[in-house]
Amino acid sequence: MLVLMHAYYITSLLRHWLRVNSSALRREPQHPDAKQRCFKQPHHGHHLLTFKYIKPHVHKAVHVGVRVFFFLHWRLVSTMAESEADTPSTPIEFESKYFEFDGVRLPPFCRGKMEEIANFSLRSSDIWIVTYPKSGTSLLQEVVYLVSQGADPDEIGLMNIDEQLPVLEYPQPGLDIIQELSSPRLIKSHLPYRFLPTAMHNGEAKVIYMARNPKDLVVSYYQFHRSLRTMSYRGTFQEFCRRFMNDKLGYGSWFEHVQEFWEHRMDSNVLFLKYEDMYKDLGTLVEQLARFLGVSCDKAQLEGMVESCNQLIEQCCNSEALSMCRGRVGLWKDIFTVSMNEKFDAVYRQKMGKSDLTFDFCL
Repeated sequence: MLVLMHAYYITSLLRHWLRVNSSALRREPQHPDAKQRCFKQPHHGHHLLTFKYIKPHVHKAVHVGVRVFFFLHWRLVSTMAESEADTPSTPIEFESKYFEFDGVRLPPFCRGKMEEIANFSLRSSDIWIVTYPKSGTSLLQEVVYLVSQGADPDEIGLMNIDEQLPVLEYPQPGLDIIQELSSPRLIKSHLPYRFLPTAMHNGEAKVIYMARNPKDLVVSYYQFHRSLRTMSYRGTFQEFCRRFMNDKLGYGSWFEHVQEFWEHRMDSNVLFLKYEDMYKDLGTLVEQLARFLGVSCDKAQLEGMVESCNQLIEQCCNSEALSMCRGRVGLWKDIFTVSMNEKFDAVYRQKMGKSDLTFDFCL
């Protein structure tokens, strides 16, 4: 019943949006300023909606509308997956539904598949995006897709890109289907380094890891848990933050997660990035990505990619429905109390004191 309600809700919203914006979609140009926009099918069977004769001044509205539709579709699919996994709602249930694997607390949908994940076959052309949850995965995947595929920002905006970059451990689409995807495969995961496919530890495939400062991350993670209907997490932020500091959330300790990848940052098949650099130094980040992925480009082409990536970031930030926590750096200052900040800093110093990994907590 819940899934049917979600489907009806999404359909109603789409119908309303199309009715309100129907004048933007034409069978033929209605005035000299109309511009034909036909989007070709991108590589590897990716699907796009095709619009013809969209006026330039309404193209942005169409773009945002389609992004919202795909976001709602993603929420429906996520809800179905979480329902299958029997996701907890109350703090006590939240505590009991996770399970431990080799000392790491993992979500229930990982149960019974860790050995299969370890033995997952890799290809040299694979591109992996690995993050701790709420580390900027959605934004990074669009930037990686743009750089690796040479896609246009508007083209990416009209795609359901989450379907093109599946998460390895999620119930859908499943390991068997991911294994058979055509090359080059783009795959995501939130698993710690030690639980990823063994072949990856031996240098196979390319792995892009992104870390985000933990204060912004925990705020985003909390808002994410609160927003999903099937989770309906009803604990306070203070309690959620304590769980984070005590390594009691899904995918285990953030502190261990980032430090483990940091220790492998010099591996030839690993690129370690920071979320804050997308706002602080996007040019350098895109240049690192292009070099790591083997994308040849001159200075002008690189500048074009940086501009396109900047356009992607602006589009994501302007689409409020897609921005669970508004994505900005320093979000935590709106939520943390002085006391919470002091306790968090003490735990951070204790767990990260021996590491030379640092973060920007505000820009």
